[in-house]
Amino acid sequence: MTRRDFRGAVEGPRPAAAYLMSLVASASLWITEQLPLWVIAIQVITFATSYSTRERPPAFRYSPIWLNIFMAGITTVTIRSALDGNPATISLAYFTSLTQGLQLLDARPRKSEFVLVALALFQVILASNLTDSILFPPLLVIFLATVTWTLLIHTLAMEATEAGDPGAATRAIAPDLRRMTLWATAASLLLAATLFVLLPRLKTNMVRGGLGTSIALSGFSDRVSLGDVGLIRKDQSVVMRVEGLDGDVPPPDKAYWRGLAFDHFDGRDWSISSSERVAARRPVSGVGRFGIQLAPDNGQAVTAQRVLREPVQAGVLFMPGNTLRIEGPFQGLERDRNGGLYLPGQGDERVRYTVWSRPSERDAIRLRVDRAAAPFEPRAGGPRPAKRYYQLPDLDPRIPALAAAWTAGHNSDFERALALRDRLRSSGRYTDAPPPLGDDDTSPIEAFLLGELEGHCEYFASAMVVLARAEGLPSRLVNGFAGGLPNAVGGFVEVSRADAHAWVEIHFEQAGWVRFDPTPPYLRLRAASPPSVWERMAQVGSAIELWWFQRVVDFDSADQIGALRGLWASLKDRDQPDEPKATRPNSTPSFENPLRGVDPIVLFAVFAFVMGGVALFQQKNDGHSTDIPASYRRAQKMLERIDYKRAPTTAARAFSDSLAGALSEEGFRAFATITDHYLAERFGRAAEIDLSAELATLQDAVDRVCLGDQAHVR
Repeated sequence: MTRRDFRGAVEGPRPAAAYLMSLVASASLWITEQLPLWVIAIQVITFATSYSTRERPPAFRYSPIWLNIFMAGITTVTIRSALDGNPATISLAYFTSLTQGLQLLDARPRKSEFVLVALALFQVILASNLTDSILFPPLLVIFLATVTWTLLIHTLAMEATEAGDPGAATRAIAPDLRRMTLWATAASLLLAATLFVLLPRLKTNMVRGGLGTSIALSGFSDRVSLGDVGLIRKDQSVVMRVEGLDGDVPPPDKAYWRGLAFDHFDGRDWSISSSERVAARRPVSGVGRFGIQLAPDNGQAVTAQRVLREPVQAGVLFMPGNTLRIEGPFQGLERDRNGGLYLPGQGDERVRYTVWSRPSERDAIRLRVDRAAAPFEPRAGGPRPAKRYYQLPDLDPRIPALAAAWTAGHNSDFERALALRDRLRSSGRYTDAPPPLGDDDTSPIEAFLLGELEGHCEYFASAMVVLARAEGLPSRLVNGFAGGLPNAVGGFVEVSRADAHAWVEIHFEQAGWVRFDPTPPYLRLRAASPPSVWERMAQVGSAIELWWFQRVVDFDSADQIGALRGLWASLKDRDQPDEPKATRPNSTPSFENPLRGVDPIVLFAVFAFVMGGVALFQQKNDGHSTDIPASYRRAQKMLERIDYKRAPTTAARAFSDSLAGALSEEGFRAFATITDHYLAERFGRAAEIDLSAELATLQDAVDRVCLGDQAHVR
């Protein structure tokens, strides 16, 4: 008998490391959420059966007939998956997962563990193309260790059996051998990290973002039905993570990220109107990597935000304010008739992009003398006003009369728009679970306006568009996200599906599209409260996930160049420790160095450890800070618009009392409440509370003073 024949005739149970290797490889596919539950259940059953009977396998595990029947079933499932239209990658995931279980059940003599190792390796490769989850890296590390140990144990067992001393394999597993295995695994990881930095990145369209599924509701496609946004708001899944590159992002009551705008309304559904002469979408010239200019820069101040967007149906991109420029790892964009931006072909992927925009703060004084008019659009024979922004379905005659009554006594278009907004805010009741509205003969908006004014943001926004159009104000409904919660660990804002929102835009001749939000803000915004330990841990996980995507998954050639230049600059700084960098002429430009001269795996471990310590042990500074609370600073900035500025020698309460008679009764009380909280927080160690409602009331009072509306000033 030859040596090869001898090894082929050797029987013996698989080592436990082989089962752990197979389990880890399968788990890497499970986190992609591409395998149905029944496939995972079959895998678990085969793992449990083969491991529990590995010392004394039942007869069917030796039978070629049963094993071939199982293989025929696996082949049938794979072919059926391909015929159902699944991508080849998904069908291969079915095949490798089920075949791996069959290989574990096969108890016949084997020459090596090569087939099992090859199947496990193929599973990991497939998973790397199907997910960018933060759970994948630790699974990969465990897989490398288990596959090395599996091959080592099997080789020792075969050599010992051939030598006639099977027990020698167990005696050979000494501490030195385990130590050498760990060092070999660490060296493999170090080599992989080095190649990751040096070699160019190859991307695939099969990558899925995180652990969640895309927003598949019509509220973020080209059509929205009343109630869609309310359904989305019941989900706490994260949609975007937003970083302010030149400072903090706006506070929740002023933070808006625009998605799509809708101009056609039939009483129940909103849609983007179509035209035979105008394409539904048109490409935007430019390449995302080099920056795409969306609007001319008029020299006004701009803010920059970096956004990581989760998968969203139709590839919609969400923009803050009036966007001027966008950069990101994509070739081009598309824009619809109402200004909505899309990333074609990448709706089911995570996308990172940076936007520069102008704040959407309205100028009440200029808008008072501005006129609401539809924008001009190109037509045969010359540009013409877009009349679609005046379109209304057949409505109850009482609705135009209601609009006229609510705007009576207001002369300018801006004042009439404010009157409609304020009346809906003050008379309506916000709820994410409104009662059924409308019947076969009555549209939901008619039932809402002529009833109890009870609903969520879609009803408020739709009602204002209907009333505004009835008054001759060109308007449209906009959906997107508003609010968000800050992540104190990562220094960014998490925007979840619960922040889905709808508002209104009205077009003015000079100012363009101006935002109006008729939904009561103090009811729709998520309550801000000190995070619990579990919430802090969740923030740590979210911060690590953002870091992982930016520094690893989306780390492309531009990031590589920046990292290498930053590393080179830091090495030059070490050669000249005594010379201040700011005064050294012709110094190398400062580039962001995400590796900071440290191996990415080490940096990842340090980051996780530090962030975990911060989340568990960092305590809030209860009033010891001498900084002025953000709410009081914002209130002071509002009052400066009407020439009320607190002098350094004036006490806060005296300054508040001096506003009596200068503002409306509601505005005076709102600023007094903000002042009381400022004093309590600064000197009495009071907990921070949400003052969004008081700030909104003060804003309205200041706007009325700017407009010269003395009827509301006591």
